[in-house]
Amino acid sequence: MKKLTTLLLTGVMALGLAGCGSTEGTTTTGTTTTGGTEAGDDVVRIALLLPFVGDQSYMDVTNNGLNLVKEKYGDQVDTVLVEMGRDSASWETSNLQTAQEGYDIIISGNFEYEPYMIQVAAQFPDIAYINFDYSDPEANKEAGNIYGMTYKGEEIGYLAGVVAAIKTESNIVGCVGGQENPSLQNMLGGFIQGAQTVNPDITVVTGWVGDFNDTAKAKEIAGNMFDQGADVIWQCAGGAGNGVFEAAAEDDFWAIGVDSDQYTALSGRPEIAAKILTSSEKRCDNAILDAVTRYMENDHTLPFGDMVSMGVAEGAVGLSENENYLNNMTEEELAEVDSYEQMLIDGEVELIDCQANPDQFEVLVASAA
Repeated sequence: MKKLTTLLLTGVMALGLAGCGSTEGTTTTGTTTTGGTEAGDDVVRIALLLPFVGDQSYMDVTNNGLNLVKEKYGDQVDTVLVEMGRDSASWETSNLQTAQEGYDIIISGNFEYEPYMIQVAAQFPDIAYINFDYSDPEANKEAGNIYGMTYKGEEIGYLAGVVAAIKTESNIVGCVGGQENPSLQNMLGGFIQGAQTVNPDITVVTGWVGDFNDTAKAKEIAGNMFDQGADVIWQCAGGAGNGVFEAAAEDDFWAIGVDSDQYTALSGRPEIAAKILTSSEKRCDNAILDAVTRYMENDHTLPFGDMVSMGVAEGAVGLSENENYLNNMTEEELAEVDSYEQMLIDGEVELIDCQANPDQFEVLVASAA
């Protein structure tokens, strides 16, 4: 954990800017993009396409990638956020119009909207595409101009599960997922494995919201878990997960966030932030910075077709070591978390990847019931 602190704190400091629009130029909504500022021929123009920002989770930490790129490269880059809108009917048009604007790099991804990016990328072979969170490796490879990244979801969940199992007093913990899919099953499977690594006899309660927006349902699920005895609950449900935090504040249990440092992101709601013990971060922003750095330092090219998977060792996954975490964990608890994380980095922990082995998810759920 210690080796990640500097890298993670850099992202956290920059995250304060996330969700407020583009790093430079114009933030656009829907299907129209106007591009960024006027740039010279030597300036690398970069567009990031997301449905929206402002979820204080996955979307915002991804948008923060532009902040990190601008922070590192300054006037060498011209960065623009394109908000495509929540309606998928606009996503193909947004991709097409952005490509026609003549960007050097276009960044997008995620299982929901990567098909639209891949379809358009094939029509613009001279544009370098970065898929910040791929789910279909074969389609990405076939495009010929996409560099793809993904994250070891089992490690994201594992870290949250370790913290939950160390902190629980009831020996019952919970995890609330958003839309059930192989990627989220892998993360929840990692959570169960992390909790069981600490305590093989722990009970893990799982539940699904069905989407990433319904905060009321997430709050209801978390409340029901609390009624069953869960005193630490991890939310892995995007914006819907704010409902878990609301339940934690009302019922007085510990919550663990996901994707970004959600204690810091929700600092404007201190009564809720106080119950977010830590977050298991999926650092899409660091991954974006890494990909753009590769492009800038390798004659404006990338190893297209490569699909890389990153975890704790690569700085793409980690725990939020903020003041709330440090103040509410004992020295012994912190040391115990560190030891489990180091074992993961050293390859001493073999985790089941439930995305690659989907039949194992229900086995894990049953083993912890």
